[in-house]
Amino acid sequence: MKSYDERPLMRLLKIYQGELSDLVAVEDFIADGLRKLTDPSDYGPLVSIPTLALATGDDALLNFSYWVAASRKLRGEVLDFSQRSRFLGFAVEKNDFDRKLHRKPPRLSDYGEYLLELMATSRADLIEPTREIAMGVVTSGRFVPSSPESTGYFGSPAKLSVFALEMLAVMRGEVIDWESFHIPPDRFWLDCARIGLPEPDPVKAAEWGGQLCDAHMATLQADKDNPDMSWFQGFEMVNEAHHLWPISVYAFIRARARLGLATAEIDHPLMRTSFAILKDWTVPAGSWQAQPWFTEIIDRIQQIEPALEPALDLVRNG
Repeated sequence: MKSYDERPLMRLLKIYQGELSDLVAVEDFIADGLRKLTDPSDYGPLVSIPTLALATGDDALLNFSYWVAASRKLRGEVLDFSQRSRFLGFAVEKNDFDRKLHRKPPRLSDYGEYLLELMATSRADLIEPTREIAMGVVTSGRFVPSSPESTGYFGSPAKLSVFALEMLAVMRGEVIDWESFHIPPDRFWLDCARIGLPEPDPVKAAEWGGQLCDAHMATLQADKDNPDMSWFQGFEMVNEAHHLWPISVYAFIRARARLGLATAEIDHPLMRTSFAILKDWTVPAGSWQAQPWFTEIIDRIQQIEPALEPALDLVRNG
C-alpha cells in the first residue's frame, strides 16, 4: 500500500522542537512587540505587529506538527496559541488595509490555508471572524487590474481561499460571484465546494475527497527557494506543517458533518500519515493561558486602535 515518506518533513520540523517559549519567532515577539508599539516607525505603531504575530503563529504551528509527527503527541495549548497569534496578525493587517486605500490586498491564499486549518480543527470561535476579514478583502474592489494589459493580482486561479470561503458560503445557503470581484477561481476547488460538499451520497463524496487529496498535494509549496514555486504560480499550501496534514480534506469532511452528511472512507495515502490522529480531534480553545507579555501587547494595541477590541478579545481570552 502506497505511503508518503515522512522523513524529509521530520528533518525540517525537528528545527522547531522544544518548548513554545524557545522558538525564535516567539522570542522576537516577546523582545520586539511592545518596543515597536511604543517606539513606532514612520508608518505607524502597528505596522510591525502583523509580521511578528503571523511569524510567531507559524513557528508555533510547526512546533505542534513536530510533536504530532514525532510521537503522536497533541500539544493543544501550542496550536491554540498559534491560531490566536495568527488571527491577531490578520486582524491588525486588515485594519491597516482598510485605512490605506493605496495598499495592495493581503494574499487570499493565506486566509484560505488558515481557514481550512480552523475548519479542520473545529475552531468555531475564530472561523466566522476570519471569514469576515477575508470577505472584506475579497469585496474591497482592489483586485481590479490596473490596465487592460495587466494580468491582475493572480498568476493562476485561486484555490485555497476559494475552497474555504465557498464551503462556508454553501453552508450558509449562498454562493460567491468570484469573477465579479476579479478573482479567478480554480474550477476543481470551486466545484468541490459547490458540488462535492453538499453531495448526498457518502461514496461519491469520498470520491471527491480522494481528488481533494491529490489537489492538496499538488498545491504544496515544497521548495520556498524556487521562484517558480510560489503562491503566485498556484503553490498555495505554504506552511510545511500542512504538507502531510490534510487540512483541506478534514475541513471538507467536518463541513459535510455540519450539514448532516456522512462521508465514506477516503482511501488515499494522505489519509494514512502521522497526522491521521487529527482527523477527529478538536483544538481545545483557551488551553493556552495568555502570558503577561502577550496580554501587555494586546492591551497596548487596544489603546492605539480601540476599533480592534472585538478581535483582540478573541485572542486575549481564547
